Amino acid sequence: MHLAGRLFRFRTPGQTFSRACRDLSFETPQGLWNQIEARPAPDLADAIECYWEGWGDIPPLKEKILPRTNIELMFNLQGRHSVLELDGKPLGSNHTGGWLSGLQRRHMLIETHEGSHFVAVRLRPWGAWRLLRQPMKDVSCRVPLLDDIWGDSIHELTARLHELPNPFARFDLLEDHFRRRLDSRARPDPGVIHAVERLHHSIGMQRIESLCRELGTSRATLSRRFNEQVGLTPKTYSRVVRISSLMARLGNRQPEDWAMLAAEFGYHDQAHLNHDFRDFCGTTPGEYLKRAAPGGGATIENPPT
Repeated sequence: MHLAGRLFRFRTPGQTFSRACRDLSFETPQGLWNQIEARPAPDLADAIECYWEGWGDIPPLKEKILPRTNIELMFNLQGRHSVLELDGKPLGSNHTGGWLSGLQRRHMLIETHEGSHFVAVRLRPWGAWRLLRQPMKDVSCRVPLLDDIWGDSIHELTARLHELPNPFARFDLLEDHFRRRLDSRARPDPGVIHAVERLHHSIGMQRIESLCRELGTSRATLSRRFNEQVGLTPKTYSRVVRISSLMARLGNRQPEDWAMLAAEFGYHDQAHLNHDFRDFCGTTPGEYLKRAAPGGGATIENPPT
């Protein structure tokens, strides 16, 4: 039996710190999907949530990736990945190199093809802002190719990732690369960070008007700063926080009382919860639980038999 979620520490040669890593691998009827997650060095923790790598010879899978509060930089090492639907519209784009997944207002439908292998950096929104050096609203509700963002320079990094022998060496390379690339002069607005922390602490139920009063700023000013350093308006971001918190609360279990759960997350009733969930995730909470991927945050649309 595979022990998913096991926490361990890994020290890489030549480094002055040891990584806290988590094994998030899981079994499917057709084989093992391997996934390892590692925390960044302390000096990058304000910008980067984690590094992770996934690989496996499982059959092609279609997944709905549900709205979340972080941004992913993906580097393809093998196979092909397709985005079939984005922000409620058919897309049909193929990704064989590197790409960025910005904050999304709605789910996106992707297909991971057989023999997939990729390594990724999960960024806090303002970490992505410091890295990309452009307004985050320009990449929200999009999945742009890294070539379009950084040009040919990304090819050298991808080639070096291919050459390295294991995930931990690739995490080290990514860390060194992004430490150099992060704009040291760009400092996130303290008001934006405070607002984001308050929204997470309140599971998205903090009223934006009261948040503006706390910060001594107008709603228009806060929205402008969010568009620059987060990518969504405060109101939309708060709704994403609430939905992602709700999914985390559900896990993979039916709640004993849907009405009580709705009240806990600030909904008028279960119908209001269902409407909001469908708006963001394209399905009801009950259907989500039937199809939820291990670890949550996605649904398997064509589960292997």
